[in-house]
Amino acid sequence: MDHYLAFLLGLIGLVFSADQFVKGSASVAKIYRIPPVLIGAVLLGFGTSLPESLVSVTAAATGDLDIAAGNIIGSNVANLGLVMAFAVMISKIGMKVSREVFFQEGVMTLCATVALAIVLMNGSIRREEGALLLIGGIAVLWRILHNSGGRETSFESVKGFRKSTEILRVTVGLSGTVVGAFFTVRGAAGLAESWGLTGGFVGFLLIAIGTSLPELVTTAACARRGEMELIIGNLFGSNIFNCLLVGGLMGVVGPGEISAPNITGSGLIFMLLVTVTLLGLTAKEREIPKSGGAVLLAIYLVAAIFLGMNSSTPSI
Repeated sequence: MDHYLAFLLGLIGLVFSADQFVKGSASVAKIYRIPPVLIGAVLLGFGTSLPESLVSVTAAATGDLDIAAGNIIGSNVANLGLVMAFAVMISKIGMKVSREVFFQEGVMTLCATVALAIVLMNGSIRREEGALLLIGGIAVLWRILHNSGGRETSFESVKGFRKSTEILRVTVGLSGTVVGAFFTVRGAAGLAESWGLTGGFVGFLLIAIGTSLPELVTTAACARRGEMELIIGNLFGSNIFNCLLVGGLMGVVGPGEISAPNITGSGLIFMLLVTVTLLGLTAKEREIPKSGGAVLLAIYLVAAIFLGMNSSTPSI
């Protein structure tokens, strides 16, 4: 029961705290007149990846590389196969993707996904490989910031925002996310052992869905306001950061073997498949139709079912 309680309370605290961190950061960004494109591509993408970051780094630091890798791969599949599908299906006519976003964020997402797959496909990650992923993540972040200068920007009113209140929200949100990540990982490790499941699958399904809730909440808010390009930027940005920055930190903090071949095998295949499928849907028409959302969702469901059927730990 302690494992259930630690996992549930940790996940609730993680999601709530991450949401407060993102909201507070967005408010601070508006107070300081930071362009909305940076809020979408960097703040939302990186901010909503904070749960994945802390869960995976905490898991890697405590020797639970299966959970760390499963969380990263599962979050990426959930972002595009679940959250993106949700956004497409609730939109009125589908989701348009500009040529600029497709050739910048879209292509960078594919490259980052391939890079992570190459590193993890042998079932391990070395510290130098993690460092290379980190360098790639920093380079991508610099490119996004550098290329944002020419994009059109507009600002919402900053009335009602108090600087001190929002900075406190950011601080408390970040602290709560750290604590929530610790208890989530501890509870997940216990659940995996008690259920006879691999830590990789628990990370891929349970933790990944939980840590993808900030993306889902952000996506729903953007969809209600018709900010479809912000959704694309948020989810592409989140996957880029997961692959390069979170994957890199995982390798630097806790390099070693990943004893979950279904995650570093089939999991990576599904991550590549959903990414290529999404880009393929937008390559010709620059729009993701509702039927495309159904295809993305189907890939996610097949991945969850397939990995679930092959996730039991061998009995001794």
